[in-house]
Amino acid sequence: MREKMKISSYRWPWILSALVVVFLLGFSCSHLFSQNITYQNKNETVENTPNLPSVLALQDVLRNIAKSVMPAVVSITVEGEQVIPNPYAEFFNDPFFRRFFGEQPREFRRKLQGAGSGFIVSKDGYIFSNYHVVKDATKIVVVLSDNRQFEAKVVGYDEELDFAILKINAKNLPVVAIGDSDTVQVGDFAIAIGNPFGLSGTYTLGIVSAVGRQGMTGFQRFIQTDTAVNPGNSGGPLINIRGQVIGINTAIRSQTGAYEGISFAIPINTAIASASQILTKGSVERGYMGVVLGEMDDTTKRLLKIENGVLIARVEAGTPADRAGLRPRDIILKVNGKTVSSPDEVQLMVGSQMPGSTITLEILRDGKKETVRVTLAKRPTTASMQTSPSEEPAASGNVEFLGGTFVEASKSQLDANGAEYGVILQDMKNDSPLAQIMNPGDVVMAINHQPIKNLADLREFVKKYGKENTYLFVIASRGYVYYRGIER
Repeated sequence: MREKMKISSYRWPWILSALVVVFLLGFSCSHLFSQNITYQNKNETVENTPNLPSVLALQDVLRNIAKSVMPAVVSITVEGEQVIPNPYAEFFNDPFFRRFFGEQPREFRRKLQGAGSGFIVSKDGYIFSNYHVVKDATKIVVVLSDNRQFEAKVVGYDEELDFAILKINAKNLPVVAIGDSDTVQVGDFAIAIGNPFGLSGTYTLGIVSAVGRQGMTGFQRFIQTDTAVNPGNSGGPLINIRGQVIGINTAIRSQTGAYEGISFAIPINTAIASASQILTKGSVERGYMGVVLGEMDDTTKRLLKIENGVLIARVEAGTPADRAGLRPRDIILKVNGKTVSSPDEVQLMVGSQMPGSTITLEILRDGKKETVRVTLAKRPTTASMQTSPSEEPAASGNVEFLGGTFVEASKSQLDANGAEYGVILQDMKNDSPLAQIMNPGDVVMAINHQPIKNLADLREFVKKYGKENTYLFVIASRGYVYYRGIER
């Protein structure tokens, strides 16, 4: 018994020591975790910036743009169907294979789905978007910012502009404010709101990088920005710092398919002009002259002693240009008093006029300036402008000139290159100066103002002028006709 009490008396100091340690640790931990960190809530350097209130005011403007415009921006989902020809249809047409495989379809149909954006322009449900967003759609669903969904119909479209008008059955909808795209300048703020990658209500900010940027057709003149635009943004609004729509986001330039700093928008003034015709006439009508135009390089203009101009390479029979007396190889210097430098510029100016209106051209013909008035017709559809050329064999023989071999061109080769007549470049040597201005397969229509209608004309030209130092060619290539000059 005494021995047990003795052992216990040895344990008490250890127990007391342990209790003291536990108490001290508990006190320390409670003291440690009961402390609060005082966070600094001001950046004194920034707060003392003299112009900070102005920047904060700009931030408020950007917030107000989001609040006021986002309710009128919609997401668009489409369903469509693609018809794919069966590449083996003829193979299975053989009775032998039909015996084993039975009848095979001549085409397959594949369901397609897509997405884009749009914006409401009227309280009763008219919506602007891109044509490529709704093209060939069998079903279009518009989702509003409050998640209400409506099935939409296409009221009309302008394929060459890539613009479409949709309509939903709804009332008292929020609408955007429309600005004036003619006043847009490089350096202006540019805001995009849309549905990129299905992320509705995405708001991005940038600046206008360029205006009047050439698009895919002669009637597109884009506003270029560095505002982040991605797949799904198409059809959404481009907005200025006043909260007004100045464009319709349409395309990006990218090697990956995603945003890389360059995006394009249709100017809203152009879209409204198109919309006015769609809503009143059901389609868009543009002025038409009936000419094939070509560009001229600097060497060519120097040889012609002009600073600008656009070549008339062909005049279609029975068209306004033909009736006005325009001829191939006339050079258009001005349209309605405005200097022109490219075929697209002329096409845009003519196309912006209504059928029946009259334009005034200043042209250069055989070195002399003349004025011609043309009363425009309605621009035909792409399909009606296409022809089916009849094939005819090319004549035999060839002519060597400037290191190139020229042969007669068949009618199908002339039509394919947009030429009325001419000889075709079959081949050329590596050191030929022709390599600077043309490629094998191109058609030469004239040299130094001399028409080259066939090989006989070319032989005669080479015989008389084969040792000249300068040559001015009229060349037709894949439907595009242009002047090109060679200086030796």
